[in-house]
Amino acid sequence: MTAKLKAAFGVRTAMRAEDAARFEEPIGFVNLAEERANHYGRDNLGAKGNSFAVAQPLQWMVAWFREHPGAL
Repeated sequence: MTAKLKAAFGVRTAMRAEDAARFEEPIGFVNLAEERANHYGRDNLGAKGNSFAVAQPLQWMVAWFREHPGAL
C-alpha cells in the first residue's frame, strides 16, 4: 500500500502541474487516500480494513482516467 500511495502522490503532482482545475476530481481522490492513510496510521495500512479504505479512492482515481481517456 505504501508503494501505491507513493505512486499516487507522483501522479497528483503531475496532475497539479498539468492543470489542477481539469484534474480536480482525481486529485481529490488522492487527497482522500492520503487523509485516510494519516487517519489510520501509515504503519497500520497492512490491516485489511485500513488497506481497503486507503486503496478505494486510488481505485476511483484510476476509474476516472478510464472514463476520461482524452484527459491525458
